Amino acid sequence: MKYWKIGFLSVFALLIAFGGYFYSQLRALEVEKLSDDLFVLRGMGGNTTVLKTDAGNVIVDTMTTGTQGQQIRRKAKQLTGMDTVLLINTHYHLDHTHGNPAFDVGTRVISTERTLFYLKNTDGEFWKGGAEKLLPNDTFSVSKTLEIGGKTIELIHPGAGHTDGDLVVLFKDERVAHLGDLYFNKHYPNIDLEAGGTVQFWPQTLDNVLALDFDRAVPGHGDTSERPGIVQFQEFLLQLGAVARSALVENKTLEQTLNTTALTADAGYEPIRFIIPLGLDREFVLKRAWEEVNKEFKLVE
Repeated sequence: MKYWKIGFLSVFALLIAFGGYFYSQLRALEVEKLSDDLFVLRGMGGNTTVLKTDAGNVIVDTMTTGTQGQQIRRKAKQLTGMDTVLLINTHYHLDHTHGNPAFDVGTRVISTERTLFYLKNTDGEFWKGGAEKLLPNDTFSVSKTLEIGGKTIELIHPGAGHTDGDLVVLFKDERVAHLGDLYFNKHYPNIDLEAGGTVQFWPQTLDNVLALDFDRAVPGHGDTSERPGIVQFQEFLLQLGAVARSALVENKTLEQTLNTTALTADAGYEPIRFIIPLGLDREFVLKRAWEEVNKEFKLVE
């Protein structure tokens, strides 16, 4: 978490410094229509999905700030003509959860139990002064099926990867899966070792995802793709994990590992940029992979 949070603090220091232009970027949302009832919103943060149901709209992830949460809420109402009846948080990171407090107190908010644990224990300062009323209030450990307004939604915790608490949202009627940060499409991922993230077991978790029945995938960051996009990301993780295991066996230093030529599956990958780069780049993922096999990190307890 510390690497991710430092990057975001740097971004918002710049937001304060440069004022109006960046405020306008915070309010900007790009809309992608996946079906008559399902939309993807993109802005400064993780991808958001909006599902229209007869009972109201369902929103998956709420980006990074209260301003963005308000914009998401308004845009969802504009797109669907419905109020929000359910929020789903795919995991605990601030770029997917800090828009929650913009919604009505009493709104149903679902996450895994582990996500709620991390929200309270690693991000507890944010969830005070009223914000705690929009913490997840409905949690599960393995899976949960929802029937809402004529739509079926399956929530699945497929295993550890980005953290050990991520969930996948399966929009059954639309045959679309929202993977959150278990899938970065053509971007270097955050690997939150402190929150149970793992390069070594992430590919198996993606096997569990690929066993689900869907056609298109919404990543936490990047463009919507079909199933081959997940497979390519899985190949990258397999190669990254192999580089780290080889470094351990050969007793390679971190510096030697960072200079490897064996990682090639990241061709075309880009760092994530919200005005400035956040430090999620090739060096970052190699460092995290090396730290995992050398146990150079401490789990949140």
